[in-house]
Amino acid sequence: MNDDVATYLARKSREIALLDACLVPPLALPAATTIDEVIDTKLKLAGALRAQRSLHSWAITETARPPIEEWRNGAFTLSYGYQRADLEVRGPPIYPALETRGHAVENYYTCAGMGAAAALFTALSQVHDVVDVHVSRDGYGETRELLERFAPRVRIAPWRLRRALPGGSGARVLLVDSVGPAIPHVDDPMPRDTALVAFDTTCFWRTSGRVARVIRWARRHDVPVALFRSHNKLDSFGIEYGRLGSIVLSWRRRTSAGRMRHLVRETRDAIRLLGVAAIPAHLPPFAGEDAYERASAQRAAAIICNARRLYDRLQRSPLGPGVVLYAHGLYLTIAPSAQLRVRDVKRAAAALCAALTSRGLPARHAGSFGFDFISVEWFTDARTKKNVLRVAPGDGPDATIDALGDGIVEWFGRQTDGALP
Repeated sequence: MNDDVATYLARKSREIALLDACLVPPLALPAATTIDEVIDTKLKLAGALRAQRSLHSWAITETARPPIEEWRNGAFTLSYGYQRADLEVRGPPIYPALETRGHAVENYYTCAGMGAAAALFTALSQVHDVVDVHVSRDGYGETRELLERFAPRVRIAPWRLRRALPGGSGARVLLVDSVGPAIPHVDDPMPRDTALVAFDTTCFWRTSGRVARVIRWARRHDVPVALFRSHNKLDSFGIEYGRLGSIVLSWRRRTSAGRMRHLVRETRDAIRLLGVAAIPAHLPPFAGEDAYERASAQRAAAIICNARRLYDRLQRSPLGPGVVLYAHGLYLTIAPSAQLRVRDVKRAAAALCAALTSRGLPARHAGSFGFDFISVEWFTDARTKKNVLRVAPGDGPDATIDALGDGIVEWFGRQTDGALP
């Protein structure tokens, strides 16, 4: 066994031990010695953990609650009001960079990342008659779709860093998206009439320097921030433990308390009325401990290194001009030479995945990222509107990533003008 594989297996054994320790009693499975065994072991533990936690909480409703006001689930403290949607969750700080003297921080958990986005912009549309949301064209497509549904109360406007923004009659909200390439620097200007900086942090680890940078940028200009995310991608150890999202509101107590109280109330009401409150069984019991924080940060760093390694390998191949590595470093896209319809590129993703699997690679046709396995799916490039293939290399040793690059090049080499097999 070479040093790279040994290091990978040692790191994965720590992750497996953290998951197993949450079970009562622990499964104490045999040590994984291959990548496939690592993936299977972690998913088996995730299934057992989900089942155990669901069994523990299945009978808890708004009228059948524990005979105590609060109860614990791992690092989280939970309590209900009259309705199930009144679930209040208190847990460890989501973004340590927010925890500074003189600033208020309000955390809210939701049942998904898009649920968090929907609740936030619903609340903003209630606080303000009209909201002008400035969005980069490179941002997450479903967030733009969501904003379009709020028209005419929410209006979408363009935004590029260090470019003058058009004026408007509505409250100005700047939407920073971790999918996009541009993350503000502390010294970047900001329009004086900005009411809020909203930041989708999904593609950054919670202690990322880029998250801290956006927070410092907003605070330098004394503008409140709203950070929202899906916790499935990077916070669940690659096992998609449960659909979980969050909204975190923060502002300077001395200058913004009055105008933020209304947004806090409306955010709580939006979560309740939209039915997007968190589900107790989806709160990961392994979160909140120092060992978890270290393991997750190392895992996120490994995924980014793998994506860069794969990108460099593909850049040296005939595919190079059509390969794009996203700024967050979690995945890349490959543009077929032909313009493909959605159904065709879906078939191409399935065929590429099957070809990689036949080479013994841990590849799956999966529509997300941040896994231990390689995920392949179709994707629409936000800038070109072209249907492309997205490859998320996941967390694996170097030899696996090199074999993945060879497999992709070989598969594309068998196609003719972007035609499907």
